[in-house]
Amino acid sequence: MKKFFFLIALICMTTNVMAQKKQVKERAGKNAEDKRFPTEYAFPKEYVGTYAGNLSIADAAGVKQNVPMELSIQPTEDPKKFAYTLSYIVAKKKDERKYTLVVVDPEKGLYDLDENNGIVLRANYMRQTLFSTFELNNRILHSRVEFNNDGRVFFSITVTEKGKPRKTGDEKLVVTSYHTTIIQKATLRKVERD
Repeated sequence: MKKFFFLIALICMTTNVMAQKKQVKERAGKNAEDKRFPTEYAFPKEYVGTYAGNLSIADAAGVKQNVPMELSIQPTEDPKKFAYTLSYIVAKKKDERKYTLVVVDPEKGLYDLDENNGIVLRANYMRQTLFSTFELNNRILHSRVEFNNDGRVFFSITVTEKGKPRKTGDEKLVVTSYHTTIIQKATLRKVERD
């Protein structure tokens, strides 16, 4: 009889230890998820600053060019508008692209990138990333700017040719695919300026 009670006590303790290990593992999983997907900052207000790094321009054959670049986000007098400037150093000269980032509907992640020349690009903000897809000169450009809470920004643009699309499928479902020819990528880090 004592052996029977000992066996039941042992099973209860083992079950309890296993349940505790499962809870610890679940908590660890949540912590890992929190590190991977940290609490989002208010965009763009909490990302105001200047970020600098090196832009790599490549095609399928390899890197074609490396260009120093900066991204600057600065507030304006209008709380719904931010100066959004991309700068590239080409042939020792600074080439600036000055946009106005317009907050359209932050709840829906809707923003505009106004080129201040009559061209306005739609941008969508989701999971700390600003996306913009547009067509120019028979090319589709897809821009992705991911903001990390540690002061890093991951910037990329892919260029896809619309000419000579490939169509596959059947009469019920035709899928058109395109050829991506160029990728531009940079890891930018927040810099302090006086």
